[in-house]
Amino acid sequence: MQLGMNLNQYQTLKLTLTPELRQSINILQYSAYELIDFLKQQAVENPLLDIKENISMDFVTRNYNQTSVSSGTSNSDKDYDPIIHYSDTVITLEKHLLEQIMTHAKINEGQKNILKFLIGHLNQHGYLEIEPVNAAQILSVSMEEMEEAVFILQTLDPVGVGARNLKECLLIQTESQQDSHPLAYPIIEHHMEDLAANRYHKMAKQFNVTVQDIQEAADFIKSLNPRPCSEYHHEMTQYIIPDVIVEKVNDEHIIIVNDSMIPQISIHPIYKNNTVKMAEDYIKKKQHEITMLMNGISQRKYTLYKVTEAILEMQKDFFHYGMTKLKPMTLKDLSEQLGFHESTISRATSNKYIQTPHGLFKVKDLFSTGLSRRNSMDSESSVVIKEQIKDLIDKENKEKPISDQKIVELLMKNGIQISRRTVAKYREEMGIPGSSKRKRY
Repeated sequence: MQLGMNLNQYQTLKLTLTPELRQSINILQYSAYELIDFLKQQAVENPLLDIKENISMDFVTRNYNQTSVSSGTSNSDKDYDPIIHYSDTVITLEKHLLEQIMTHAKINEGQKNILKFLIGHLNQHGYLEIEPVNAAQILSVSMEEMEEAVFILQTLDPVGVGARNLKECLLIQTESQQDSHPLAYPIIEHHMEDLAANRYHKMAKQFNVTVQDIQEAADFIKSLNPRPCSEYHHEMTQYIIPDVIVEKVNDEHIIIVNDSMIPQISIHPIYKNNTVKMAEDYIKKKQHEITMLMNGISQRKYTLYKVTEAILEMQKDFFHYGMTKLKPMTLKDLSEQLGFHESTISRATSNKYIQTPHGLFKVKDLFSTGLSRRNSMDSESSVVIKEQIKDLIDKENKEKPISDQKIVELLMKNGIQISRRTVAKYREEMGIPGSSKRKRY
């Protein structure tokens, strides 16, 4: 066998991403907020980029799921005190507790120092994360002094702060309420596992009461707050900019790609004529970058419109009647209809929100697989099936909750073929407990 080196030529096909295409891909996957941040960053990096921010709030929606809980003060002009609100800072749990101990006449300086240390070892929900014995050793104080400080901490507002575990937190809250159920304290003290497992008959027998009495005590316990200090774990109120709006006008749906808050960009007038000859190459390069940026934004708007148009065509019943009429739809379905690659559809729908006549949705929420209908070529969206399962459970006799198998039988009467395992999966995804834990007495 002869060994040696040869020089050969081959022709191959290879897809190369141009800078323009790469720019368009990146811009397409940005949500409205991300695009705004990206453009601001580009303005920092490119001195030729003239950016004019829009201040319209017409299509901004508050995200109530992530809104921080207020501290209980009124927001009306009548109640507003400009002195108190001179520094409009968030009231943290630490600040709230420190204000109480510093103004408490019966707490001495030694206790205040211990309490400050303990407050520093509370987690975001108000639970004490250091053992009193360890805290006493660190501060070189007696266990009697430490236990007294823990007791004082647990008398502060909010009720339940300073508890070392869930049981202690619930017991503190139970003791603080004058109208607490008489069985609540002993159940929390000795039967938390039975309570969690809904062993009401067992507890009724041990306490020599009716099952209804246990049910009432359980209802009271469930009304207590296992995270009493969560309202002081603030997050900034978030607002959502819908990327697309679908409005109903005269029985027709109109698509609006929302660019009302996206800054307008252009080449700064001083550089348009390129009179600065010494930096001619640099200016041309930066002008080209701006042109690519503008083309990418235009392409994003076009793609979002076409994808939304295809979704509107496939989901006409949803836009007319709401979530119960949502049909199965996949990225592949849109890809085949539009002739776009699935990755393009994915980028166009990721992290995007759509404002519809029935509310604000993540675009991805409109996609779902389906289950077949009996004696039919049609299929039913998993989202719709979840709604039907929830509706059946909402209407059930709470004294005799329906089992997952019964739900299967009821759905089959509507022509929907589904397994018991799938029903259990959907139920768990919705946070609905099993029939034994839904039973009321």
